[in-house]
Amino acid sequence: MRNVIQVVREALLTNFRELDTWFDKEPALLDFKPGPDQWNAHEVLEHISLTNYFLLLIINKSTRRALERKSNGHTVILPGDYFSKFDQIDVIGSQSFGWIRPDHMEPTGLKDLQEVRVILKQQYAQCMYNLSLLKNGEGRLVFTNMSVNDLGKLDIYQYIYFLTRHIERHIRQLQRLEKQFSTSGMEELI
Repeated sequence: MRNVIQVVREALLTNFRELDTWFDKEPALLDFKPGPDQWNAHEVLEHISLTNYFLLLIINKSTRRALERKSNGHTVILPGDYFSKFDQIDVIGSQSFGWIRPDHMEPTGLKDLQEVRVILKQQYAQCMYNLSLLKNGEGRLVFTNMSVNDLGKLDIYQYIYFLTRHIERHIRQLQRLEKQFSTSGMEELI
């Protein structure tokens, strides 16, 4: 279990660290929209914070339940195919799939960017705190269904890992926006 926890911890650290660099980008890049129905970087960052908020509601509740179960004597069992679920989750960060995002995860673009930054830092701390509470495999004692990409039942470690892959997916989107922004600037010079 220590290896699983370490992988999840490193994914959190890497992805939240990368996200934080986006708050120091130039305002013109953060406000750049490649098309009328596309998000700018500000909206992408807000969307990530909104999605994390709802994922953390589930993660926090599941963590409390897992700790209760552990104190009631439940045993942690690791099935032989445990790591294959992580491979399924990895798809979230690397490719598109059909899933309609709920309205409550749609960014408004009105939230102050520094407020979004503070929220993301708090969410990172909350994820790390949950992992510290689940250091002995307790995260395997509670499962929650994940409808995204038909992932099915995820334990808490897998759920937090999903959160990191969602962030990674949007980091790629931010990188594409930056590339489009720099290309659009070149077109103006010509």
